[in-house]
Amino acid sequence: MKLFEEFKGTDLVLLKVAIKDKEEDVKKYRSDFKISFPIMIDDGKVANSYGVWSHPETFFINREGKIVGRVFRDKDWTSKSIKNLLQHLLGEKR
Repeated sequence: MKLFEEFKGTDLVLLKVAIKDKEEDVKKYRSDFKISFPIMIDDGKVANSYGVWSHPETFFINREGKIVGRVFRDKDWTSKSIKNLLQHLLGEKR
């Protein structure tokens, strides 16, 4: 993921949660899309605890574990607005 590579070395941590997927499907997905960040397989408990009702859904969680942002559906993660949002949340200027 281009955005992950661009923000490497910052405090940004990216974790993908695969809801009710099989391990072999997740491994194939990682390989097909050359994903280097962690993917967690969830049986639905994590999704329920965060109130996930659509897929994909993105959460921005600060160091204290508080949700500071939430994005619904697919986005252009290389857009200027997303980069500005991440820079704001990270408290940095680029």
